[in-house]
Amino acid sequence: MKTKILLVDDEADLETLFRQRFRQAIQKETYEFVFARDGRQALLILEQQPDIDLILTDLNMPGMDGLTLLTRLQEINSLVPAVILTAYGDMTKIRTAMNRGAFDFLTKPIDFEDLTTTIEKSSRYIHQLHETHESKAVDAMKTRFFTNITHELRTPLSLIISPVDKLLETGDLPEHLHPPLVTVRRNARQILRLINQLMTLNQLEARQMELVEQVGDLPGFVSQLVDLFRPSADVKNLTLAYETDLPAGNYRFDAGKWETILFNLLTNAIRFTSVGGITVSLHQTSSGASLAVRDTGIGITAHKLPHVFDRYYQGDNQRIRANDTTGVSLALVRELTLRLGGTIQVESQIEGSAEPSGTVFRLELPIHRTSGDEGIPPVKAPSVAIDLPARAGESPGKNSTGIADLPPLVLVVEDNAELREFMVAELATTYRVRSAANGYEGWILAKEELPAIIITDLMMPRLDGHGLIEKLKADPATDHIAIVLLSSSADETHRLRGLTLGANDYLTKPFHLGELRLRLRNLLSHQQRLQEYYRQQLAQPDSATPLLSVGDEFLRRLYTLIEQHLDDSTLSVEWLADELAMSRKALYLKVHNLTHLSPVELIRQYRLRKAIDLLRMGHSAAETAYLVGFETPSYFTKVFREFYHQTPTSYRKG
Repeated sequence: MKTKILLVDDEADLETLFRQRFRQAIQKETYEFVFARDGRQALLILEQQPDIDLILTDLNMPGMDGLTLLTRLQEINSLVPAVILTAYGDMTKIRTAMNRGAFDFLTKPIDFEDLTTTIEKSSRYIHQLHETHESKAVDAMKTRFFTNITHELRTPLSLIISPVDKLLETGDLPEHLHPPLVTVRRNARQILRLINQLMTLNQLEARQMELVEQVGDLPGFVSQLVDLFRPSADVKNLTLAYETDLPAGNYRFDAGKWETILFNLLTNAIRFTSVGGITVSLHQTSSGASLAVRDTGIGITAHKLPHVFDRYYQGDNQRIRANDTTGVSLALVRELTLRLGGTIQVESQIEGSAEPSGTVFRLELPIHRTSGDEGIPPVKAPSVAIDLPARAGESPGKNSTGIADLPPLVLVVEDNAELREFMVAELATTYRVRSAANGYEGWILAKEELPAIIITDLMMPRLDGHGLIEKLKADPATDHIAIVLLSSSADETHRLRGLTLGANDYLTKPFHLGELRLRLRNLLSHQQRLQEYYRQQLAQPDSATPLLSVGDEFLRRLYTLIEQHLDDSTLSVEWLADELAMSRKALYLKVHNLTHLSPVELIRQYRLRKAIDLLRMGHSAAETAYLVGFETPSYFTKVFREFYHQTPTSYRKG
């Protein structure tokens, strides 16, 4: 890369001398020289040729001297480094020049070896300076872009949120309009929250976010914020506890950043916890405060833990998805923690292992006690808007289905739009209902949702009813789904073929809606009896049926995998799903539809049932704990007592 040098000196023969000394470097285009007789001419050249990389300037010149030139360079914020040349050895002038921004100095007569070394050193500095300047320019451009786009997005969002808020506050809306308006508001707020988080991350990255300390009761502030999340926890039947030993009183802290950190951690904790609860702890330490948010959720696998704070990391849509699908919130938590001068760590245990699943985020943050009379503004109460989950008992996260208390799901596959919409509307009063316009769409939806029952037409485009049944019964993930076949044909051949392929029932169009309801109810009753049978077979210690001889092929495969890894405390739902070539959600739905248990509950009950057999064989409680995959005998005893209402030792003695 060529270095362009401006030489400012009133000695006429110096130009010739430089061209001779640097002839080879000029020919190789390593250096290019431009010459000026005084400071004023140098400024004109700099204005006309902004690609100058380095200035070599004499101090003592007629017109504008070197010191004045240095002053003017500072005034115009020039990034071009200047090296002074002086024949006087006057340290006073040299110090003045250095104070005015000179990069280095050389004395006359010029030692050209020293000059070459100085030019090379200056060139390296120039390139570093340009890189830094370009980086800052890019950061500034990004900041301007985010600021502009944020403004452009916030305006239409305001025009969505405000009118919807007004409609919901009137209180006299028709009942059927309230749920969709709540959905609109919740998702609009979610978009706004994401925009704000991206903007905050950008400011942190550009080092433009200042600390804004306020004075207030920190333990009380955290308590108020936790209380805002209690309705969200209640909707999912989760406990939400807050504990602290931090003395009440005035503290200096950045309330806005604390609020954002806690909001994101609590949102994630509630989102990914379906059973149990969340505990927020605030404790005093020698250097400030320790903040922890612990949940009993699905956990994070070990190989993903190092990446949970990476910006935009989603971890295959597992736990580290934040309150959006972008992987932003935990990155923001880390950056805000660092900006506060703190540290953050995460520990996690995935569900399916012998130890309780869950995740804990621990932060160490500096805080300061204060008398409150330092002129610092007081802390305001938390004002963040908390939206409740979409439905009671159902987590919005893909990995936590929460379907246990919801009505059964029915999938209607019918190519006639009018009939399809009619059936959906009629059945929706009793069941959750999805619909598809042809067999192929129905097949895709069935794999994603795993409904309890599918009602399918026979004659449809793309994939007919018979083809759909064949696909459903050939896939272990869907072969348990009950199927009702509809047809406008009274041909006995169609009915027999459908039943042979695996349909559970058959109705001829036009059908009576009451008859369809009865047939659905009978199919669901049969499914529930089967669920109870499998559950009792697994739970009863005196069951005469060996677990591995269970009638359902899928459960046999699942039990076999658990049996083969019975003593492995790290056995997880994720691993089982991979072995069975299913998604985590599909495994959850399949196990739930067959047993009314979650995979975690099924693994735990299988371990306990095998523990009964081992205790009967004479193994001690401690030996049994390790043989069935519990990491500690104490935890095994706790789980055993909760399920069988007695300890392993007392069962063994009895």
